[in-house]
Amino acid sequence: MLGKTLILYAMLLVSACLLSACGGINQGVKTGIVFEPEAKNVEPPLTQEEVAALQSEGEIDRNLSSTAMADVTKQYKFYLHKGKKNIKASIKQCEKYLPYTREIFANKGMPKDLAYLAIVESGYRTKAKSPVGAAGAWQFMKRTGTAFGLDQDSWTDDRLDVYEATEAAATYLSKLFQEFRDWPTAIAAYNAGEGKMRRAMAASGGKNFFEVRDRNETLDDKLKLREETKQYVPRFLAVVKIMRNLKTLNFPTMNEEKAYQVERLVAQPGTDLKQISKSISVKWGDFCDLNSHHQSPITSASRETYVYVPKEKVAKAVHALANKPQGEYAGWKTCTLTHGETWQKLAKRYNVPEDRLQAVNPGCSLQTGAIVYLPGNAATAMVAKTSIDHLKKGTNKDRVHTVQSRETLYAVAHKYGVSPIALMKYNQIGDPAKLHPGTKLRIPEGKAEIAKSPAQGSSYGSLGSRKNTGQSGTHYVVQSNDTYWKISRKFNVTVEQLKAWNRSGDQLRVGETLRVSCD
Repeated sequence: MLGKTLILYAMLLVSACLLSACGGINQGVKTGIVFEPEAKNVEPPLTQEEVAALQSEGEIDRNLSSTAMADVTKQYKFYLHKGKKNIKASIKQCEKYLPYTREIFANKGMPKDLAYLAIVESGYRTKAKSPVGAAGAWQFMKRTGTAFGLDQDSWTDDRLDVYEATEAAATYLSKLFQEFRDWPTAIAAYNAGEGKMRRAMAASGGKNFFEVRDRNETLDDKLKLREETKQYVPRFLAVVKIMRNLKTLNFPTMNEEKAYQVERLVAQPGTDLKQISKSISVKWGDFCDLNSHHQSPITSASRETYVYVPKEKVAKAVHALANKPQGEYAGWKTCTLTHGETWQKLAKRYNVPEDRLQAVNPGCSLQTGAIVYLPGNAATAMVAKTSIDHLKKGTNKDRVHTVQSRETLYAVAHKYGVSPIALMKYNQIGDPAKLHPGTKLRIPEGKAEIAKSPAQGSSYGSLGSRKNTGQSGTHYVVQSNDTYWKISRKFNVTVEQLKAWNRSGDQLRVGETLRVSCD
């Protein structure tokens, strides 16, 4: 009996020691009992490197108050630990576009760190759509997108075009900064709307976002900033500090060599995008990633649109657009289905093969009320002839141009106001990349209809705002909102050509005169 008592006493003594040990390891747990959920939520203290990164400053996050820094620190710690996967995924996605995005902001005289705002908005996912209707990497609502030049219809949605949407976002943020004169406040207004931010500031007496946030609970419910907006700015500033210090914080660094190098070409109404993808040997999935703005495998049936292709595929793409049957879906329209429709019935009614109907309407279940694309009438279901077919045949009165050293077919086309495709067709050129100095090109009379692009009368161009026009001639004076992308597109040359002709660096200076032609 005594032996059993001694054994029991020994066991109790060991248990007491174990409980005491637990209490020592987990400081702050007075009872010595470990609550597992709380233990998991304990964040390790910041390292010296992490503190230094947190304290780093740029134009946007300069001179933050202690209250503001507390909010940023909370978000910063989250992304260093629980949210680390989100940052890693965003790095992989945004490295495709960051060189372009940074250039857009830099050339507008805006902080380059604004390029990281799309990480908070969407993780740089170009096809992202929110439950409330925002779309694209920059999450534009329909109305705001339209106000800033992002066209939307049943065929295309420019909010999903990261290049166009970036320019629109930069323009919008610039407008907001001009009103609020403070970047955190402008960024909050980007999320909440400038009207909401303006009313909250007026009602609270706050001079900026952080002052309004501190006084938010004093406002009426209709005037209060939403919880999302209250966290939006600190979240963005935390992301900026992390992206600015990726290597120090042991995140994967950006590989800007993976940035997409693309050119933009105009496609005729009703162009079969799958056929173009096949012709230039680009996988359909990859082609769709470059052209997220197209809502269908067929381009708009009523107007010219544009497609992005890898730079190394430009010659093939121009050739495909010139020589493949294009416009066969021109004149097609959207239609709401009634009860009992089948592909067979529709094909018979419109005298169109079933496979063509299904190609334009992938995945459509033909349910009552479904929106499908159908030919407007029997005539429009036929292959449309492009205006190239109406170009005048060569005559002795043709203008003749001798190709100069380093001159491209696109530059010649721009000089004479004709389409590169028309020029290729007229001179029976299969590959414009093989054009040699001394070649005699016949210039067709007049301007082919195909030469008209959405903005400036050219069916070829580099990236940049298609809404802008610029000076013609051999020289151009740089304007306040110009980038190499924009200027190259205005004059139908490449960025590389501009830099070679001008021996320019990455930064443009307002008022600088650039050579934009090899003439």
